Amino acid sequence: MADAHLTPEERDSLAAELALGVLDGAARSDALRSLMADPNFSPDMIGAWDRRFAVLYNDYTPVAPPETLWPSIERRIADGLQAHPALRQLRWWRAGAFASAAVAASLALVILLRPTPTVPAAPPAQVAVAQMVGAPDGPMILARYNPASGRLILRPKGVAPDRLAPELWIIPADGRPRSLGLIAGGAESRVVIDPSYRPFMTEGATLAVTMETIDGAPHDAPSSTPIAAGKISLF
Repeated sequence: MADAHLTPEERDSLAAELALGVLDGAARSDALRSLMADPNFSPDMIGAWDRRFAVLYNDYTPVAPPETLWPSIERRIADGLQAHPALRQLRWWRAGAFASAAVAASLALVILLRPTPTVPAAPPAQVAVAQMVGAPDGPMILARYNPASGRLILRPKGVAPDRLAPELWIIPADGRPRSLGLIAGGAESRVVIDPSYRPFMTEGATLAVTMETIDGAPHDAPSSTPIAAGKISLF
């Protein structure tokens, strides 16, 4: 999905899918990246869908499927494929296709005098995203990071600074938090990551926000539990 302004329908649909949790992996990262690139998007849109779905969840009781369900489905699919006449025809078609492909390959070797050199395409620029969340109906912060420039964009929702200010942390595989500095609580923040900390901004590392005193920031370690946290997805 290209980084362009989304239509209201596309924006609302992505917010609903993120709230419902139907996206994962690359699809979830792509949706977060597209929303972060859209200046008309606000994290409140995801929160609005969370509240709508919360009413529906109360009407259902989770039921665990029997352990025999998936083995039964797999067995029926396998039996159906073996018995279906179209599968036997497909095997004959594959054999003919392989033979034709072999003839075509032989002709190509005779015709071509020299291979055309190919220029490898430049790899696409990587982008990292993270969705930091905390307690239900609590703060949510969307983050988008450009590894090439070291620039980090943050869009917070529900972060209310008082005498304490939100401080951003990166927690890599060694488990030790490193402060990335104080961020704005009610508006978009743009941070340039210190070059010495950029190697920590990798796939699976955790971004977290705690509320800290302004004096002495950036701090050596957090003094409280995070109000929001989420893992980085790099693509």
